[in-house]
Order: sequence, then C-alpha cells, then structure tokens
Amino acid sequence: MNLDVLKEIFRNKSEIKVIRNYRTTHNPKNKEKTRLWLEKTVFRIANFEAGMPVIITVVDGYIHIRVAEILEIPTHHIHGRTKKDGERDPLLDVCNNEVDAVLEIGIKIDVVVKEKELIIYKEMSFKMFDGINKTEFWNDGAKKYKVVSLFSGGGAMTAGFVNTQGFESVMAIDSDIPEQNPFDYELEGKTASYTSWTVETFKKNFPDTLFYWGDIKSINPIYIPKADIVIISPPCVEYSGLGLKMKGLVEHFASHIVRIILETGAFAIFFENVPAYFKSQTFKMIKSMLSDVFVEWHGKDINSYDLGAIESRNRHYEVAFRDNTIFEFPEMPQLPNNRRKKIQAFLDDESTVKWRPIEGTVMYSFLTTHKEKFSHTGFTSDKNKMLVDSKDNKVACFVKGYGKRQSVCSYLKNPKDDSQWRPFTTNEIAKMMNYPNWFEFPKNMSTTRQLEVLGNSVNNKPIEAIASRIENALMAYEIKKSASKTVELDELGQLKAEINRLTQLEAEFKREQTRRAKIESEKERCLFCS
Repeated sequence: MNLDVLKEIFRNKSEIKVIRNYRTTHNPKNKEKTRLWLEKTVFRIANFEAGMPVIITVVDGYIHIRVAEILEIPTHHIHGRTKKDGERDPLLDVCNNEVDAVLEIGIKIDVVVKEKELIIYKEMSFKMFDGINKTEFWNDGAKKYKVVSLFSGGGAMTAGFVNTQGFESVMAIDSDIPEQNPFDYELEGKTASYTSWTVETFKKNFPDTLFYWGDIKSINPIYIPKADIVIISPPCVEYSGLGLKMKGLVEHFASHIVRIILETGAFAIFFENVPAYFKSQTFKMIKSMLSDVFVEWHGKDINSYDLGAIESRNRHYEVAFRDNTIFEFPEMPQLPNNRRKKIQAFLDDESTVKWRPIEGTVMYSFLTTHKEKFSHTGFTSDKNKMLVDSKDNKVACFVKGYGKRQSVCSYLKNPKDDSQWRPFTTNEIAKMMNYPNWFEFPKNMSTTRQLEVLGNSVNNKPIEAIASRIENALMAYEIKKSASKTVELDELGQLKAEINRLTQLEAEFKREQTRRAKIESEKERCLFCS
C-alpha cells in the first residue's frame, strides 16, 4: 500500500466508520491460498445486506469492495446465513488469485469500513515514537472537548463523558486478539466474538465516531485524530480478584497506550480500573513514561455506592494534565439511608418478568452448600448480597458473567413470595449502573451479550461526576490562558505603539537632518554668502 494512497483514503476521516484489524487465514481446500473472510459486524456497520450485489477490484495494492450500481455487472454477491429468527446475517468469503496477489496467509490486515464500501490492505509498519505532539485544545469550533476512548468496550464510559454535554467522541479503540479472526470463530461453530457486540453497541450510540477494532499494538498513527482527552479502561482480567491475577505479565500494552496518548496531543488523560491495576508494574511504567509530559496527577479510590448509586462498584480513578489545573475529585456526599433510592425504583413492570423457584435451582445451591464450602473465600451469597429485597438500597457489583449466576452478584427475591427469585433485566441493570436513558443496545443482540457488555463496563455515577470536574478544569485552564494571552496582547500592543512612536521620531529626526544638510549645501554654492 502506497502511503500517498493511504492518505487519500483517510483524507475525509468523517466518512470512515470502523477500522477492523485481524489476521488472515487460508483456504481449507488449498492451504497455500489466502482466504478473505468478512464478518457480519463489518457488513452491518457498512449497511451491506445479504444478497446485495458488489464489485470487488484490486487497486494499487489494496482490495476495494463497493455496492454495484444498477446497470453494472457485479463480481460477487454478499452471502447470507439464516438465523433462527429467519433473518440473514451478511457474510463474504473470497479466495481467488486477485486476493492472493494482494494479501498473504497469516498476515494482519486492516479493513476500512465506509458506507457501503470496504477497503482492505496489509497492516503497515510505523514509528513507535515520533516526537511529542504539542498540545492545544482541539475543539476547533465544535465547542466541546474531543474524547478518544481506549479499550472503549460498548461505550459506557464515553457515554458518561458525553452526557455532561461538555465532551464529544471522536475515536474509540478496542482490542481483539488478532489470532481470533472471524473465520476461526465460524470454523469452530462459535457465535461472533464478544467484542463484535461491543463494537456494534458503541456504533449504535456514537455513529459518527471512528472505531478501531483489532490489535491495539498495530494501530497506525495515521488513524489517530487529535483530541483534548484520552479516557482509558484497560482490561482488568489480569488484576481483578475474580480474574487471572497475572498482573500484566502477558499483555504488553504499556508502550502502545503511551504512544496513542502522545499521538492525540491530548492535554488530559483519565484512567479507570480495579485498584490493583494501579499498583501493577504496567501502570507504573505508563506513568513513568508520561510523567515528563503530564506533570499533574490525581488518584482516588471511589465506590459508586458512596456517590449515591445503588450498585456497589469499587474502582480507582487516575487523572493527569500537561499543566497545573484546578482539578479536584468530587466530594463524597453523606447520604442517609432513608434518602437513598430503593431497588423498587429501578424495576420493570412486573407483568414483563418471570419468577423462578429457589428450591431445586442453582440459587438454592448458592444459599446452602456453596455458602458452606466457600465460606473462607468471601465469595458467598450472604457476604455479597446475592439475594436482595425490592426495599433494599444496595446491590452488589454486576459482572460480565452475571447471566451464568454469580455468588458475587445480586438477584431479586419476589416481594410477594419468598420462595421465588429472578435475575435483574438488562434494562434494570443499566438504570442501576446509571447509564444515560438514551443509551441503546443493537437490535437482535441477545440478553447474554447485553449482560456481558454491562458487566464489563462502568457505573456512570462516578464517571459523570469526575468528567464534569475535568471539564471545569479544562475550561478554567483555557480561561486562564486566554486571559494571559489577552494581557500579553495588550502589552504587545503597547510595545508596538511605542515602537511606532520611536520610528516616527526617528523619521522626523532624519528629515530634519536632511533639511539642514540641504541648507548648508546651498550656502556653499552661494557666491555672496561668504
């Protein structure tokens, strides 16, 4: 791929919806032939439909796929796979000499997704560090601070910032293991990867945001826009008490997080994660690399419950700026129990839910044998408010595996029948996690996937509270700089006026010298002047 051609493709970034990055595979019948397998998520975002006629061409080292015009003869048609509900998912499987000439087996590729158009090429190399971009405020008339979200997930944290009305989303980046290419999922009979639904959820709520979906270690600087703040929620599975506890040993993200931040030219950065992450070597390396550029750092543990949320989710937040600001974390309100909202305020209409018996189900096991067997771990039903009443004002943290029943999560006891229970609905959970009421999930997204996106996200009560204080700090800094610039301009104006006055005096002095020299010259020529 020629760099000039790539720059032309990205000349109008507003047309680009997603950049998909993954590794190619081979033809199952001919292992020496490259297979280009394009998944439903890419096609749905580009608004291709199953059966749609397309034209595939190879141009200047890349593959171009577009919808065929009415009188054009298509080279291919979008395939379709019929689902249980009768709808057809769009897919495309191409394996020919033209594809093989541009791509190779086992290499990483970038798929640029536009409206009814795809551009596919080999991943390009880039400099890991190309200098520190000078920071400035990038809102250029938009009047809102621009946000790049790193490890964006379904967009909950971005929604928290945007919902303050002071920020707008310009780019989201989420990681997918490059070896988990779309074809491998289909080959093994799996459904689309969990991250494919996070992409569709994010694009559903932020359709104008450029989304990079793939290996973040491969993201090319040319894709990264300028921004005022980068918000970051790294994967917590290696640090969480419920996770692998590998402490970042195998993730290798630190240097890439740093280069993405610096490439945006952002003035501020915001981190969210479990407290253990911030004690890790990974975060210490990130902070060490950035500390010469970002000179002001603030950190604090905040439980969403302490800020008035009904869900208890303890997280650490770190905020950094390139210069000194007025930023402070929000104060913790002292809310009496009688002023807190109860669970019943978040519940759906009772006619739409289904209750289950406790006896003979997994809930009975959690309340009896499981509690006794694992009492030493702390992950038991009684210690984690597993079964709650509608008049309670606190629920445990919702996690990604909520749909599989977790002793660390809360489920609802029937207020009219103590022998029955049910899980909370996705709508109820979203409200208890303080998602904005405009936030939506894509059509046909299963409840299981919705629960995964919710459980792997954030409670927006602390996010919005901190975001509003970051907004205040940015605005106060701009006002201060603007006032300082005004004073400098006034002083510069005065200096220019003084320079003009002196220049005029010098000109008058020179004119007077010239006049006197002329008089003296005329005296010398006069015969009667001696």
